[in-house]
Amino acid sequence: MAIDDDYNLAANRPPDIATSGVVAIFFHLLKASLGSGILFIPHSFQIAGWVSAIVCSLIIGTLVIHTAVVTVQCSQELCKRARVPSLDFAGTCEMSFKLGPKPLQNLGKTFATFTNIIVCTSQFKTAVVYTLYIATAFMQVIEHNLHLDMHVRFYIMLFLPFFLLLSLIPNFAWLAPFSIIGSIFLFSGLIGTTFYLLADFPSPSRMQKFTSFDQIPLYCTFFLFAMHLMTVLLPLENTMKKPEKMPCIIVCAMTVNIMTNLTFGFLGYNKYIELCDTVIKNLPMDQALAQMIKVVIALSVLFTYGLMYMVPVKILWPMIASKVGDKFAYEAIFRMFGVFLTTSLAAAVPHMLPLLGLLTALTVTTIILFIPILIELATKWDYSSKAFRVLLLTKNFVIGVLWFLLVLFGVTGNLHEIIVDMKGLKPPEDPKCIS
Repeated sequence: MAIDDDYNLAANRPPDIATSGVVAIFFHLLKASLGSGILFIPHSFQIAGWVSAIVCSLIIGTLVIHTAVVTVQCSQELCKRARVPSLDFAGTCEMSFKLGPKPLQNLGKTFATFTNIIVCTSQFKTAVVYTLYIATAFMQVIEHNLHLDMHVRFYIMLFLPFFLLLSLIPNFAWLAPFSIIGSIFLFSGLIGTTFYLLADFPSPSRMQKFTSFDQIPLYCTFFLFAMHLMTVLLPLENTMKKPEKMPCIIVCAMTVNIMTNLTFGFLGYNKYIELCDTVIKNLPMDQALAQMIKVVIALSVLFTYGLMYMVPVKILWPMIASKVGDKFAYEAIFRMFGVFLTTSLAAAVPHMLPLLGLLTALTVTTIILFIPILIELATKWDYSSKAFRVLLLTKNFVIGVLWFLLVLFGVTGNLHEIIVDMKGLKPPEDPKCIS
């Protein structure tokens, strides 16, 4: 099938949808990628050493930009071939196989289903991490001021009603105010935290440059969590007046994101050599401003919970509704069941960093590295010369090997940390990280 270069994507999209300009999309991407994941980067610098962290970040960041751009370009090319105005992430996966090499054409729906499962698992993983972060952040402030000594599971259950209420908000429009407030709180908290990181600036010579090789995959999984925005790229691209500008916007927004994460990670590690799981917990508890920052950032994560939770609901519920009926009572039960499931996992394994690393290694690495190379191979194979096919295979083979290594070492390393924690073999947590 020849590519129809005359098919104009923006012109064929409904005018009430194709309304976003370049600047708006840039800031949407910046906001989507620069979220709560940045809070874990200083601790990740401590894990790998600051030189290793910077080198790995630049390599992984470049790969993330590449796979993001490739995914968008392939999606646009597939839209032209199929003469459809837009495709989402799973739709791009399905269409790449359906319009790709003959052996793959009957596997399109399978690829789309696989992608949706991974995306939903990734979002539920984020719900688990959000639950643990909110619980531990409020635990630190409450126990310091009220001199309590409760288990983190108490605080997880304390916030369960809030998670349930946020999960029942019916659509993205109703979630918009929560998202805006959450963004304001997050950036306010990050600005306040930066003030502490720059005050009485210590000598960087105290920091380790390198630690050990087995810590590098762990660092990479945390950095990928902070950089993850693959699932929002195509929904945003689908709203653009000039979708051809999207690759350039991705490069600019994600470059800013990489530099911001590196700066925050370096400053956080330099200020607090012995870091808690998130640098916010290292802020002094005897200062009202520091306590306010902790609460504000925890609230920002809480207010973002509903928006993050809506993604798997929008993917999974239509499939379930086709079997049981599209009644709000059924949908409410489904939404609350997911909250109970993720909250139970958080309570069962209340070890935020290794759990984050484990679930990120299984899901986010696949979304960012593995799925895009399958899309590109399927999309370009029949339209490429033999020489280009060799280059395509070589490049994607290298990315595939990297994906496999990150999954292998990320899963085994973090699983080991969880087992050590649960057996009580790990040294007690630093008191400043608790109260």
